[in-house]
Amino acid sequence: MMQMVSLVVRYSSSRVPVGLVSRRYYAPRSLSAGWKWFGIPTSLGVACIALVKLQRTLRGSANGDKLEESSTWQRSLFRQLSTRALSRTWGALARQEIPTWLRKPLLGFYVWAFGCKMEEAEQPDLVAYSSLTELFTRKLKTKARLIAKECQLVSPVDGTVLHVGQVTNGTLEQVKGVTFSLTKFFGEDGEVDDQDLHHIILYLSPGDYHHFHSPADWNAQVRRHIYGELLPVAPWAARTMPALFAINERVLISGTWEHGLFSMVAVGAFNVGSISLEHDKELVTNTKGVYQMGRWSEKALGQDGLTFRKGDRVGNFNLGSTVVLVFRAPKNFSFLVNPGQTVKYGQSLGQISSNTPNYKWG
Repeated sequence: MMQMVSLVVRYSSSRVPVGLVSRRYYAPRSLSAGWKWFGIPTSLGVACIALVKLQRTLRGSANGDKLEESSTWQRSLFRQLSTRALSRTWGALARQEIPTWLRKPLLGFYVWAFGCKMEEAEQPDLVAYSSLTELFTRKLKTKARLIAKECQLVSPVDGTVLHVGQVTNGTLEQVKGVTFSLTKFFGEDGEVDDQDLHHIILYLSPGDYHHFHSPADWNAQVRRHIYGELLPVAPWAARTMPALFAINERVLISGTWEHGLFSMVAVGAFNVGSISLEHDKELVTNTKGVYQMGRWSEKALGQDGLTFRKGDRVGNFNLGSTVVLVFRAPKNFSFLVNPGQTVKYGQSLGQISSNTPNYKWG
């Protein structure tokens, strides 16, 4: 008689598939035949859950539950993956101490896979790093980067330029033709005056130096932690997920420079739930529990704010992510970089021409 196969998915309490159960039987055989277990990759199990949840989401949409405007299937898929919990899990694994004998081969593979330039690191010996997190947050040698003195705006990170331009009609471009709202990005309830506002978006890959520094001489007055998702922020994601940076969890540091508003935003990402600030040890990102999208908590940075000079360390990510600068500048300001260009922290990003008056803007 024809053999029949039945597959059953078994879930743990964390809702992650831990294996598949196979029951093979013939008609004459007893139903009490044994079960045969075999493992599957965790990633495959997570993908199965994501597809089921995505199907339910799309079915709900067909039944009248409106999905978020401008949603794409990529964004819908990742938003079903519980990326915040997965990022916390990854963070816990990355903090685990690695046996000394395993550090060189394991960390060496990471260095090779992502092109980390360990010759620039303050500590080039991989054995000295007890965990992946220590490698991610490695420091550079003192003279590894030079701060451009002739320009008013320098790169705060090692990374790739995703987009540069002016804020138009209250919107920013994350890549050419894909926009997001400045109001939502800042977590504001009302409109933000976008007159003479410029922005630049810088992506940090997993192999880049993970600290971010002050891009200008300015005074930071407020830190705002805006709750959100933790979706991927790689260039492919920026091209396919509208309003990505206004959805993800982020930390806004806002203040002024000599031309008016100056803001620096560290955007979290999938597997990068942790954002740390040098001068604000109270900040804790990607915490457990229920949160409401777009809600935020705020802290004043001292009575007189914090004064930063170009190149001062501001904070760090625990893996690659994104930094967005939004600032007011005079008419004679111009960017010196283009989308797709690789930059190093301290490198010139923009300057104010000296052949016209250097106006201040409120």
